[in-house]
Amino acid sequence: MSKKARLYNLNKLYGIEQHDSNFINDLVMVFLTNMPADAQLLVKFCDEQNWEQAYFIAHKMKANIELLGIESIEGEIRSVERNVKSKTHLDQVPDKVNHINTIIQKVAEQLKEDFKE
Repeated sequence: MSKKARLYNLNKLYGIEQHDSNFINDLVMVFLTNMPADAQLLVKFCDEQNWEQAYFIAHKMKANIELLGIESIEGEIRSVERNVKSKTHLDQVPDKVNHINTIIQKVAEQLKEDFKE
């Protein structure tokens, strides 16, 4: 693993499955397969003001963000989820989803670097 600062923290995963590197690798691969595309979809749905789909994606993403310890956006994804569901403070959503997307893409790059086969 690279010594550069990471935007994610796998401590929660290691707490669940301390000695099962296959489990960790599988979860990382699922993240890499789904989350970058989901983050882009979240931006798209918010741009289109498709709040139902934005809520669905934000809710889906929240668990993965928390599981991978991406603390810098945990509050933002919860806020986006809450705001698009209740259709409140929607003026704040675009900046948040763009930031979430940027961080998810960077985390994906770091994970690819750290989990090379």
